[in-house]
Amino acid sequence: MKVRDPIHGFIEYGDKEEQIINTRIFQRLRGIKQLALASFVYPGAHHTRFEHSLGVMHLAGKVGHQLELKDQVDNLRLAGLLHDIGHDPFSHVSEQVIEDQMVDRKKILKKYHAQNVQELLSILLIENNDEINGILSDTERDGIIDLLNKGERRSIEKDIISGPLDVDKFDYLLRDAYFAGVKYGVFDLEKVIESLTPIRISREEEQLGIKDEGIYSVEQLLLAKYHMNVQVYQHRIRRIVDAMLVKGIEYALEEGIDEIKSIFEFEDSQEFLSNFIQVDDNEVVRIVRSKSDGWAGDIFKRIAERRLFKEIYQVEVDYRNFKDAVSLKNAMNPSYDQKERITNKIAEHLKVPSELVIFDLQSNSNPTFKSPQVTIDTKTMMVNTPTGLRQTFPEGSTVFNNTSINPQKTSIHIYASLDERGDREMRKKFIDGVKETLSEIIGDELT
Repeated sequence: MKVRDPIHGFIEYGDKEEQIINTRIFQRLRGIKQLALASFVYPGAHHTRFEHSLGVMHLAGKVGHQLELKDQVDNLRLAGLLHDIGHDPFSHVSEQVIEDQMVDRKKILKKYHAQNVQELLSILLIENNDEINGILSDTERDGIIDLLNKGERRSIEKDIISGPLDVDKFDYLLRDAYFAGVKYGVFDLEKVIESLTPIRISREEEQLGIKDEGIYSVEQLLLAKYHMNVQVYQHRIRRIVDAMLVKGIEYALEEGIDEIKSIFEFEDSQEFLSNFIQVDDNEVVRIVRSKSDGWAGDIFKRIAERRLFKEIYQVEVDYRNFKDAVSLKNAMNPSYDQKERITNKIAEHLKVPSELVIFDLQSNSNPTFKSPQVTIDTKTMMVNTPTGLRQTFPEGSTVFNNTSINPQKTSIHIYASLDERGDREMRKKFIDGVKETLSEIIGDELT
């Protein structure tokens, strides 16, 4: 069997893969958009986790064949197919809500060797879902989970599914660029795959690296990732609508809407998993719009009518803007209390309810509102040189040994509802008050 894909052409799949694709739990991915509400900026970005998962399956098999991992190709394809089976509604955007509601988050992630909530839910669903377990053998299931979890050490197979140069990134960069209608994410996929090679790190460990000849094509990939981050994933309007979405879900939890609590208040139980897989993007919208008569419903209505908040202030968190060391540390990781006080004070300045002001900390390492994984740690990528030496990627790259490329940035953004005010007029009137508020509260001693 095969389907035609706009990114990879024909994607073929076997009987077992077709059985998984036809399960209700996998079909749910048709209702989870890859880029959440990015279509507010890029109207074509309606693609979903469903077709992305098919693409990752296809590329996992392709890389497996290229590296001659014949015994592992089937498992690699199945792991690629199922790697996103546990995605939250609205993809990464709502992931932060579940994390914030989790008790002993680090403990539960460590228990299942998961890096984040999405990986945790994928592992739990593969382990416990009756549909999946009715198709996979115990050996296949355990092999797939082993490829998805982080474990204690890397391997070639794990790196193919989730590593610095994994097929997940290959697919979503090309797919996101295509459906957003931009050229930023384009790179030479065939050359990158052709350049992949095993690199032995120790007797027990091999990693996926590249041949020396592949440095330029990987530089192109990294630059594509950087530009997609700047132009698409971190687009100002996209950030605002994502922040509104998260805030609306948080208000729905505060209002005690049971259907929302059953999805976003994680429990390590079969009941939670059963509730979780009933819901996709549209169902979350339906529940909130029909059940909330408070701020959650108001926020979701504003999104539906595209009455979006405005960005009234933004500042880079660095030594230039926060010269005091304690202030800088607070700004990098403000407490819940500090964020509440900031939003309340700014709401007073603007004469709007505090529920209509959002404090958004944007950071590659610690975002308040989750964006897609936007970094590739080049220092963990190894290159085999023609002389047999092993180098880290920055040592061999003429571009990425420069730390100014794809820097780690953290910035604070304040969004608010300004229904009756002109944006420019408001900014002139209130900007000094916003600066004073941040300076006063962020400068407090650490709590």
